[in-house]
Amino acid sequence: MGEKWKVPARKLFISQLAGGTQLAPGTSNSVGAAGTTLWHVQLNPISTKAWDVNLVWVQGTVVDCDVAGDWLTMDDGQGMAKVEQINSIPKARKNFDKGMYVMVVGYVLQCGTRPVLKAVKVQDLTNHVNHKVMWSLEVTDLQKY
Repeated sequence: MGEKWKVPARKLFISQLAGGTQLAPGTSNSVGAAGTTLWHVQLNPISTKAWDVNLVWVQGTVVDCDVAGDWLTMDDGQGMAKVEQINSIPKARKNFDKGMYVMVVGYVLQCGTRPVLKAVKVQDLTNHVNHKVMWSLEVTDLQKY
């Protein structure tokens, strides 16, 4: 199995990425799988629980898309993120319409008020109502442990 898949994607809310901080370059803990940058993400503002992440899984609604520009913007109800390189995914859907509910697995390129992810997988979940309904409960439950 390839180096980049040794650590699973962490399920997060986009708002949690907004407060992420990049781990200091050059330290042994600053580089994730496949040479990607690690980000320190606080899971809850009133606790000390945090994860160091590079590959994340987020779900939300497409609010803007530019296939020619190779990006989409999604909103999970708590924050918005830009997802880049959506055309570089082999055998992936090539058009994303506003209002589609999608799952994105991607590498974190930037945190802040508008996080940026490099797409690894983008999946249309629009016709799978349970995925949307259960998402916030699933993320909250996974972050308890």
